[in-house]
Amino acid sequence: MANNHSLLSASLDGTIRAWDLFRYRNFKTFTTPSPRQFVSLTADQSGEVICAGTLDSFEIYVWSMKTGRLLDVLSGHQGPVHGLMFSPISAILASSSWDKTVRLWDVFESKGAVETFQHSHDVLTLAYRPDGRQIACSTLDGLINFWDPFDGLLMYTIEGRRDISGGRLMTDRRSAANTSIGKYFTTLCYSADGSYILAGGNSKYICMYDIGEQVRKSFL
Repeated sequence: MANNHSLLSASLDGTIRAWDLFRYRNFKTFTTPSPRQFVSLTADQSGEVICAGTLDSFEIYVWSMKTGRLLDVLSGHQGPVHGLMFSPISAILASSSWDKTVRLWDVFESKGAVETFQHSHDVLTLAYRPDGRQIACSTLDGLINFWDPFDGLLMYTIEGRRDISGGRLMTDRRSAANTSIGKYFTTLCYSADGSYILAGGNSKYICMYDIGEQVRKSFL
């Protein structure tokens, strides 16, 4: 959170909770009129607005941090909303879903989705570059797609499936292609200067890529 004194958590139990890091207590709980299962969570730069994505209804709920009041419900996705992040330079919210799309929302204007980026596979997570001028999205086929959020254009793609599987060992009779099946990234994070991206998922490896060169630099 913006004040560095609070922690937010989302749960399948249908609640969003705010925790006081000094007093170690849950000081506010955010709920919905009907029970929902929450799988993603973010707050705007000011910490005044909280958004959470659902597993079951495919909606995004928006609350006021100060009052705890439900402000809006964003509808449009056709699958679980597993990724949410506000732009670091504006009030635009980006969401990723298993419906194979990333959507941008003007939360404060209540205009609904203002842009949709279509993918060929389920979108698992996303991240804004620190300057707000690029969005990275991880998909179920092991790709990381990089979008220009202003022009709505796909800039380039990194194939990460074989990297996350760690390649092939000498003792492994299966090919690297076979062992990479079902490998994908579920977490993305840019470096502070935006030149590298860290990606982790369903393996023991964290991969670091040079975005400009679109190549893997190291395993962690």
